[in-house]
Order: sequence, then C-alpha cells, then structure tokens
Amino acid sequence: MPRAQSGQAHGDEQQTFDNYSEELDGMYGDNVDFDISLSNRNISRGNPTNDQDGIGPKSSKKRLQRLTFQQNQILQGQFSICAHPDEYRRRELSEITGLTEQQVKFWFQNKITQVKSLNEKEENYRLKVENVMLSNENKKLKEAQRNMFCPTCDPLPQNQLSPDMQRLKEQNNWLKLEISRLQAETLQNSRQSFQLDSSAENVVTRQNDIQMIAELTHNAMDEFIILSNSHGPLWLPVPGGSFEILNKMAYATKFGGKNSADIIGFKTEATRADVVVMMGAKNIMDYLMDSECYASLCPGILSSAKTIKAYKWPTNVGYDGAMHLMTIETVFPSPLVPSRKCTFVRTCRELQNGTTLIVDVSLDSSDGTFFKCRKMPSGVLIQPLDRNSCKIIVIEHVLVDDTGVQELYQPCLSGLMFGARRWVTSIARQCLRLRDTFHVITRNALRANSKGRKSLMKLADGLLVSYSNSIAAIPEDAWTIVCGAGTEQDIKIAHRRNHDCPNTVVVSVSASFQLPISLRATFDLLRNNTLRAEWDVLVKGGVVREEVYVSGSIEADDTVSILHVKNVAEIRETIMILQNSCYDVSGSFIVYSPIDTQLMNKILCPEDMAESKVSLYPTGFSLLPVSESAEGGIALGEDGETLVTVGFQILLKLARGNGLYPKSVAATIALMSGNIATIKKSLINSQSHVECTRGKRRHNDSGRT
Repeated sequence: MPRAQSGQAHGDEQQTFDNYSEELDGMYGDNVDFDISLSNRNISRGNPTNDQDGIGPKSSKKRLQRLTFQQNQILQGQFSICAHPDEYRRRELSEITGLTEQQVKFWFQNKITQVKSLNEKEENYRLKVENVMLSNENKKLKEAQRNMFCPTCDPLPQNQLSPDMQRLKEQNNWLKLEISRLQAETLQNSRQSFQLDSSAENVVTRQNDIQMIAELTHNAMDEFIILSNSHGPLWLPVPGGSFEILNKMAYATKFGGKNSADIIGFKTEATRADVVVMMGAKNIMDYLMDSECYASLCPGILSSAKTIKAYKWPTNVGYDGAMHLMTIETVFPSPLVPSRKCTFVRTCRELQNGTTLIVDVSLDSSDGTFFKCRKMPSGVLIQPLDRNSCKIIVIEHVLVDDTGVQELYQPCLSGLMFGARRWVTSIARQCLRLRDTFHVITRNALRANSKGRKSLMKLADGLLVSYSNSIAAIPEDAWTIVCGAGTEQDIKIAHRRNHDCPNTVVVSVSASFQLPISLRATFDLLRNNTLRAEWDVLVKGGVVREEVYVSGSIEADDTVSILHVKNVAEIRETIMILQNSCYDVSGSFIVYSPIDTQLMNKILCPEDMAESKVSLYPTGFSLLPVSESAEGGIALGEDGETLVTVGFQILLKLARGNGLYPKSVAATIALMSGNIATIKKSLINSQSHVECTRGKRRHNDSGRT
C-alpha cells in the first residue's frame, strides 16, 4: 500500500512554526527571575529621595536585588501550591529565604501580574482564532439564507433543481461510478493474497465485498455528519469536562436504535469533543491517514496502528475517497484497565466548503458475533480556519466489552478513559509541541540545536509510550506477568527480555490506588520541585532545578522538561531527569527518567548520535478523576478524589529458567509499597497545609469585611 504523504506533513511544519515565532517571543519571552526593588523598602522606611541641601531631587537608578537560586525555588514552590499566602505564611517564607516580608509580598504580586499578563495574551490569540471561525460560520449562514426557498410558496421550474438536490445527484452518480470501479478492482485483485492481522480474522469473508463496504461507509458518513453538526438533544454536555455524552434515547429515536441496540455483555460509549489545533488541515490529514504517523500523533493512547488493506487510495494530491482497513490497539496506563483492539474501515471525504471528514466504522463478522470493541460511526471532522490552524471535532462511538475493568475504575465517567476528549487533547498537545520545538527556553549553559530539540521531543514521547505499554503489558507476547493484579495490596510485576544485555530483563512494577485529593491538586503537588525531595528516590533530599523546558501552555500543564538534581552532599552534579507531563481530566500523566549529564548534552547537540540508541527506563504517574468530581457544577478534576497509577521499570538479573529470583521479586514489591506509602503521606500532608492556609485567608477576608 502506498504510504500517505508523511514526508510532506513534516516538511510543511517548518512553515507553520515560523509563522508563530514572533507571537511566541512575546508570549514566552518573559520567563526570567524576578528582581525586587529596594527603593520600595526605602520608601516604607521613610528614606527621602530628595537632596538634603535643598537643591532638588537627584536622578538615581533603582537598586535591584536579584534572587538567588534557592530563594527563587522556595518562592516558586510556594506559588505553585498557593498564590496568595497569608501574613503568617509570608513571615515563614521571609525567615526561610532571608528576605523581608515586604519583599516576599512584592514577589508574589509581581508573579501574579506576570501570569495574568501571559494568560491574557494567550486568551487574545485564541479569541482571534475563534473570531475567524465565527466569521466563516456567519458567511455560511448568510449564503444559506440567500439560497433558501419553500417548494410550496416558490416552486422551482421542472427543469431546474435546487443546489442541494443537484449536489446530491452528483454525489449519487459519483458513488455509482466508484462502486463499479471498486468491483472491477476486486475482480482484478482476487488472485492476490495478503496477510491479515489476528484481530481481523473474523472479517475475512466481508472485507472483499466492496459494494457492501461502500454502502456501509456511505451510511456511516451520513450518520457522522448528523452527529457532528447536531446541537440539540443528541448530546448532553459534561459540566466542566469540555466534552459531551451521547443521549442514547434521542439517538435511538433519530436512527431507529438498530445500530446501538444493547448486546449482552457489551456497553455503549459515545462522546464528542472539539478543539482548535495549531496545525494546518492538510498536515492533520497526513497524520490521520498514515498508520505510522497516526501512532506518533497520539502517544500513550495508541499502542499500535496497522493498515491491513487499501481498498482505494487516490493517486493525486489529497485523500478524497480513500478507504482502507485498519487495526489499532488503544491503552490506558493502568494495570486494572485492559487494552482495546479494534478493526475498522477508515474513509475520507472532502466537502465543497473545505471541510474534511475522516470516518471509521467496524465491519460485521461473518458469523454474527462481535469483537470486544466495535466501532460505530466515529471519526474526525476537520474544518480549516486559516493556513496554520483548524478546528477538529472528534466523535468516539463504540460497543465494548468492559468486563475486564477492575471495580476501582468502575465509578469513572463513561467514555472518559478512551473517549473523544482524550483524543482531541492528545492531538492538540502534539501540535503545540511541534510548534514549540523551535522555541525551547534554556536557563543555563545547556544549548540545543534544532535536531537536538527534535530528539528531545521524540525521547519524551518514547518515555510515555514505554510507560503506557509496560503498565498494560503490551505487546502480550513480549511481556511475562510474574504476579499481582495491580492494586495497592497486590502489586503487579511483569518482565521482558532486555535486548541490550541478554542476562538481564526489564521489570515493570505498577499499582493503582485511590487518593482523597482532587486531580488538579494531585498533579500540581507531584509537579512541585520543592516537594519532590520528600517522595522521589532519585532526588534523595537534593535540590531540583528546571534547566530546559518546552511548554505548550502558559501554566506549564503541558511540559517537556530537563530537571537538574543537585545533592547537597555531592559537589559534582551528575544527575539529570527528562520529564514529560500533561494535565487533562481525561487522563493526566507525569513520566520521567534519569539521564547522565554527558549523554544529555549529546542528545541536545547531536552529531552522529541517534535517539533510538538511547535506552530509557521510565518512572511515572497516570491520574484520573472519579466521576463524582463533576457534581454540583464544579469543574471535573477540581474537586473529589483521584485514581493514581504509579509504575517504574528497573533492570534485574535473569535467573535460570527465564524467570526472576524470588528475593528480587520480594525486594521490588517492598520498594513499591514503601514508595506508595511515602507518596500518599507527602501529598496528603501538603494538601492539608494548603487547605489550612486557604481557610485562614478566607477567615481573615471575612473579618475585614
């Protein structure tokens, strides 16, 4: 099968990045440490600025005091926990940092002002994009109003068709020609054999029926158009979740209910979400229509994507009319949530208004049975806004056998772990990171060229993929499960062969547990470098400094960072950490791995070194809110509790018989149990301190009132 034009997708990205360069400089160029003006302190003490001889005011410059690294780290850590410390907390910070209370107060005021300014710039940019989108919709509505007519009041002549009828007639003729051509191709290729993926064996007798597939995709396309354009009772919004859930009763009324009929042992999950991405529509199509690029656009979600057969692939530029059979495996990083395999037909259609539809639908099996995951009409609608941005609408509608999901994850909101919100978040995140690859902020002497930045991003994505696959033990033939189900009381241990050293194995250790802290607070506390020394064994009580970061959001919710760990007892600095983190209610993650300083310099400024030669063994967290967090009008993730999955990979010596030594297994379980206890204690205590501080501030504010 001819590959999609992925080369052009990567080639056009340079032009996309250049157009954002000037905008990014103004948006992210102010990330410097704050200077505290000493003149404010002098004024508060009553020191005059006028000349004592009465000659007049002297023109003197303000004396600025730059914060030390330790002072800045302490203040930054406190700001990430609480941006409005009370008087008692400011006094504590003053004693710790050696600054006056007034200086601490001014630092927080300046920091808040800077964050507000950056948020306003980002919001202005998003409003500009939305303004373009609304203008286009307004033009379409005006055009539709001019062309509207009533057949009863203003009938058309018999020999004249309405524009809609003419368009439908042309599409009908085009479909007839396509069916005839596809039938001819089937007869011509009937003697050619091909190898199917194991997950597609049940559709052998149906996949060669081109006429049936064309009719199936045509009906799926019509249903997808209705679902994507509907703003009525078909979709129910989730409070604060930025996505919608399908109204099953309205869907059954609209489409007869035949496609969503409940099957014994199967559950319907249907969600819709939309987002504006900073990439051209053509590049998005290149990624989605090529199975290899498709996996790179959704790391941590897609474990594998494979094209089995191409029914139709256009030879000219574009993908209009393309249709091929695909098999994918999606994963959520938790040992208590099994992966999902799905086989479906993906087809593409370009509409006259420039909108592109990419629709997926699974084929029925020959014996009437169903797979464990079957796609109903789902897909992506791509609406171009300008050359370098577009709006995408994702609909994920599946029938799935979820009996393998452990009861700890049963209360989670339906369609959250594998739904449309997680897909649009991943696509938007990767587009932003590709844009920011050419705008890496460096805090010290480390310098990264363009190739080094790309290598850094690939390594960060590789960390996430390796972490997710090891937690789910994918692929199944590569991992051997030793013990455990994956709970806090029954830790899961699995291992696979280490190709770099035959006498060792890569061991994956993972467990999931519930934490009585909201998703937002849990993510912020784990990302706090000041608190990291309490629970991270890599830090061991040292000081963590962020050296390089590539961020796609103002508040650093989406960041690829290089952390520098400096131990107090050691003079030489030898440890650096590559960290990949992102916050979203559909699944937040923090994944990291230690890297030697010399190796990191080679990665950032590569010569002949390829990132594929670097072996990293990730440690990380995956977070998911409990569904009750969306009650009472509170945004999902801002309240309630969090399901946390912690996992790490280590190298262990291989015992005889291709197994692990019992002592090694026991020591690994003890290490994970101790880490979980330390993490829970540190986060709960820190959250209690934050809530106490907020309570005091609210009490003081009410007293002043």
